[in-house]
Amino acid sequence: MWLRALRLENFRNYESLELELAQGLNFFSGPNGSGKTGILEGVSYLAVARSLRGSNDGDVGRWGEGGFGVGGDVITGGLSSTVVLRFSKSVGKEVTVDGEPLAKLSDLVGVLRVAWFCPEDTWLTKGQPAARRKLIDLTLCQLDPVYLSSLTGYRRTLRQRNEALLAWTPDEESDRIVEVWTERLVEYGSTVVAKRLEFVPRFSEAVSQYQSFVAAGDTLSLRYRSSVPLGDDAKDGGGRSLEQDEVAEMYHAALEKRSEDERRRGFTLVGPHRDDLDVRLNGRVLRTFGSQGQHRTAAIALKLGEAAVLDADGQGVIVLLDDILSELDDERAGALIDLVGGHGQALMTSTRPIGDGAGDEAVARFVVEAGKVERQ
Repeated sequence: MWLRALRLENFRNYESLELELAQGLNFFSGPNGSGKTGILEGVSYLAVARSLRGSNDGDVGRWGEGGFGVGGDVITGGLSSTVVLRFSKSVGKEVTVDGEPLAKLSDLVGVLRVAWFCPEDTWLTKGQPAARRKLIDLTLCQLDPVYLSSLTGYRRTLRQRNEALLAWTPDEESDRIVEVWTERLVEYGSTVVAKRLEFVPRFSEAVSQYQSFVAAGDTLSLRYRSSVPLGDDAKDGGGRSLEQDEVAEMYHAALEKRSEDERRRGFTLVGPHRDDLDVRLNGRVLRTFGSQGQHRTAAIALKLGEAAVLDADGQGVIVLLDDILSELDDERAGALIDLVGGHGQALMTSTRPIGDGAGDEAVARFVVEAGKVERQ
């Protein structure tokens, strides 16, 4: 899959923009603040119905406008489909595919797969567990509709259970309400954990291969750290995968063990919302000892590994690289450009022009300045 055309309306500093994109590398150069990142952000809306930059919907529209529109022509298996997402402050988000409205925004996920990288992604390895869970969730949601549905159900149920725990009093009715939400939480949460356990070894293998490219001689490995005691067989994602019913039994037992503490504290203490991805460099936990350079190269390997996993079935993925060249020397930058091209389509931004080493006709060059885009 790839994006043949991108259309933006009242999005960031673009009043109206229509771009014809190349199937390979699309390189956008221009000064900071010119609108380069907004192009990548628009693509992310077509893939997951939100900004992968982390911006709120109300912040990405042009100043003074009541909403925005993002559209694109997606090519999959030689067939074209037109995706349009519109946002207004009064109605919210609406999505159509070939003119037909989607019943749920989540139905858009998977139509177009993306992997986004920016320099701030070093927080993947040195930040809090939430950033690493987000990486796993975003990747799996684009690959597996069951995972997306289970994760959505889990988050909704977790909020309800936490409200029940916060309102809990020592009586049978309060216990019954908590138990109802507990059963649903285990149902959704065990599916989430089981699928993460199955995913992490595949992800770790891909990341390890890219780590050898970005930092020869260093070994990067990943392990899933669950707040649910999973037993020696699972080894926190380093051993065999567990079936959903096996995880469910262990999860329910863990919640029972912490039940008194949860009622006293008023929130859920066990589950996938408290899990982590353990990133180790040469056998040591990277978060606690890694240098800035080691965090940077590990983050690049993680995002390239994400792209490889998303593209494992051969359907394609769009790699979005925001100002990544500023982090690399010319030789490494040229090699990275060649490597990214192996996944199909890529959109890359930089404040400097692309180097001569990547100057073949497969690269589509664009200059961005003050919200205007011109192809060279």
